[in-house]
Amino acid sequence: MDKMVGEYTNKRVGRLIAAGSRSLIDDAVRVISRLKAIHMNEYEDDQEGFDLGTPSDNNDSIGNQLSTYRSIVSQTGAKGPSEAVSMDYARGTISQDFTTTVENLVHMFSRIDQIKDEMNNISSEIEVLTKLEPLGIDLDLLGGYSSITSFVGTCLKPSQITDMKLPEGVLIATNNDIVAVFCTPQHQAMMSSLLESSGFQPLEIPSGQGSVSDLIQDGVNAQTDLSQELISIETKIQDWTEQHGAELCVGLELLEMDFSESEAPVKIAVTDHTFVIDGWVTDDRSKEVIEALNPYCQHIEYEPVKPTILDHHHHDHHSSEPKPPVAFGDHGASAPMELLTDAIGRSDYGKMDPTVFMLFSYPLFFGLMLGDMAYGLLTISLGVIIRRSFPEDSTNQLTRYFGMLLIYIGTATVFFGYLYGEFAGFEFLPHAYPKYATEAACNYEWANGACYKLAEGVPAWASWMTALYPDGGKIHYVLELPYDLTLAYPFHRVSSDLMNLIVIAIYIGVFHLMVGFVLGAIDEFRVGHGWQGALYGKFSWMIIMVGGFLFCYDFYKEDTIHVSGLGLVSIGLVLLVVHLMHEGLPLAISIILAPIEAIGLLSSTLSYIRLFAVGIVGVKIAYAGNDMLYSAAVEGFQDGGTGILIGVIALVGWFGVQMFAWVLGLVSPNIHAVRLHFVEWMKQFYVAEGEPFEAFGFEERYIEVDKTT
Repeated sequence: MDKMVGEYTNKRVGRLIAAGSRSLIDDAVRVISRLKAIHMNEYEDDQEGFDLGTPSDNNDSIGNQLSTYRSIVSQTGAKGPSEAVSMDYARGTISQDFTTTVENLVHMFSRIDQIKDEMNNISSEIEVLTKLEPLGIDLDLLGGYSSITSFVGTCLKPSQITDMKLPEGVLIATNNDIVAVFCTPQHQAMMSSLLESSGFQPLEIPSGQGSVSDLIQDGVNAQTDLSQELISIETKIQDWTEQHGAELCVGLELLEMDFSESEAPVKIAVTDHTFVIDGWVTDDRSKEVIEALNPYCQHIEYEPVKPTILDHHHHDHHSSEPKPPVAFGDHGASAPMELLTDAIGRSDYGKMDPTVFMLFSYPLFFGLMLGDMAYGLLTISLGVIIRRSFPEDSTNQLTRYFGMLLIYIGTATVFFGYLYGEFAGFEFLPHAYPKYATEAACNYEWANGACYKLAEGVPAWASWMTALYPDGGKIHYVLELPYDLTLAYPFHRVSSDLMNLIVIAIYIGVFHLMVGFVLGAIDEFRVGHGWQGALYGKFSWMIIMVGGFLFCYDFYKEDTIHVSGLGLVSIGLVLLVVHLMHEGLPLAISIILAPIEAIGLLSSTLSYIRLFAVGIVGVKIAYAGNDMLYSAAVEGFQDGGTGILIGVIALVGWFGVQMFAWVLGLVSPNIHAVRLHFVEWMKQFYVAEGEPFEAFGFEERYIEVDKTT
């Protein structure tokens, strides 16, 4: 069972200290990088006689080569190989010959940029020349004079200039809105003012000589040549990428690995002659790590870390020793729940891991709230799409976990949707009416000794699902348990079983919080304050919970005082006072604070009523869309004519409401399920003070790495 759903605590780790000759530091770094098994404690440079290591000698050259490969992979869009390659093959992809080819691609892309710039410049020149061509004046005659001022450009009101009687020494040439004015220097100011008032905008005259028409043709020819050159270069790059793109990606990955390893010595303490690696290793890989480091280290020390029981009087919060990092255990089917655990942070080393427990409770809470087969199937489909988009060899494991989490909560939603008899907001199951106790009194349909009213307004594509139930859904099995806990199949949450759902939500809260107290007691006994911490800090809450439940139940149902329940609460409060005193509070404050905290347990329990309320709200949104829009669509199609158009609009609106209800159903129940776990449940036993175990090393996708060399 543990292997299937996962381990209940984090992995055991140990402290590793390895020392060797400084000349072998690069070899040692390469080994630990490829092992991906050591969580490094970075050297803080505060120990006498030790310094920080420096990057390898080839760090700069690798960095330059890496930048080149990254640039080319980005520009070519190259894809990696479908299967991993050997390290020897990978080394060939960063050899001098291959690197020279890659650098040639850099020049090709630079030339492409130059060609595009030249073509843009020529296009701009052709645009200007095309405007000047109707003037019939050679390009070199439009400017460049020493004793004559020229104005060439577009004019909004050229007639204001041409209709004027201009003085001698002024020459004008126009064609539509293109104007060329030549004048002597003494008329420059006058013509400038006149042109400005006419809406004149000067043109930037391209350089060149001769006929404007010939220059336009020359530009067109130049663009053609550049375009052909561009196509030729792009074709060469495409052909090269198709042939060598996989090698390029392999080379990039190898360079990234080499660069990571070349920078790693800065994490390691060194002297003039030695290096010291300080880190953590999970116990299941300690032997492998030690054997791999043996050829490069003269001294290797490994000591497993046992979770220690704290002493109330000796809290060492300021220890200079690093805390062991927290490595998830083998979670198996519960691995997707690591997303939730990491969202709030990991616990201290050695404590209970809530990940496995959330495999059961989180989908349960979500499905209980959303509870619709259609939305559940959509959620499962979305999860499957995400999983297929990121195959197992993908480095984006968190996205795959998210896809699996969607499948889990979608499956729970389908289950509860089946239990509720709901599909896309339609309640398609017959409803039993106990008030009609005999067949003669039944105004609907009598079956299996009860009166059933068939669901109305349910389309055939939803109503056929009654076939999935015994007797077409004309059943209503009820199991009445102590303390007014009632289970039913089918469970009509928005009608006959509404109050039952509220009671179930409260009881789920009681049980969920109790599990939290139990886990907290286990942690206190194992790695906390021993039996005293478990008794006073957690068992006290369990007693208050049980006593408070009995007291509230009798007071609400029977209007009486449950003496035993009140006694249990009193005992729990006494234990809680002792716990608060152990935490350093004075007796007087502890006596006042204990009842206040106990009352807070009531609000935590009642918070679980959201399991009922959130689901009901979602149902009503979908029901409103079905009642107002789907029915209007059906009527419109039945009426024909313009009714068909109304039907189409209503159907589109109904589909939009369904998508909104589904998206809201994904977001809102997730928010509330997260709150119930993070705020109400985890605070009973969980403190997110742990550091995640992050193994040093580079994640390879395309290269098979020998982890021992």
